[in-house]
Amino acid sequence: MTKKDKGPKVTTVTTKSGEQLKVFEELDDFERYLREEVEDSKNVDNMHLQLNYYPPFVLHHIHDDPDNIKDTDNSHNKKFVRHLHQHVEKHLLKDIKEALQDPDLKFKDKSKDESFEGIVWHYAQDTQVKNKKFKVQVNVSCNHTDAMVAVDYQTMPL
Repeated sequence: MTKKDKGPKVTTVTTKSGEQLKVFEELDDFERYLREEVEDSKNVDNMHLQLNYYPPFVLHHIHDDPDNIKDTDNSHNKKFVRHLHQHVEKHLLKDIKEALQDPDLKFKDKSKDESFEGIVWHYAQDTQVKNKKFKVQVNVSCNHTDAMVAVDYQTMPL
């Protein structure tokens, strides 16, 4: 993203139920949008965001050229899965916690679904931001075909 761009790049999709879904392709854009929404105190308690991206450790390894991604970087590769889980736990969830400005957010409800098709990590917790109580759910998935990671971030009012 160049310095001239002011806001995050986002695609808005309206689902059949009328829900506004924001889809991001860059981790930085996702985090920036989340921080801005919390600062503006808009729909922080009723939000649905999706992020589809290559994790930073993959981009670093291939020198930011997606054409050089190995076919083996997927959910069947133990090293890839280990690095992805570390990235999620130490960076993605930490950045979400900082964006929500909630030091007590620990994502205590954790689970993992694993199949031949891929792996999905589920994280959830109730929280409060600026007197709005809501549940945060984050689902992170990777599949067996490529290194692309999908994040589904959703908040629901309590």
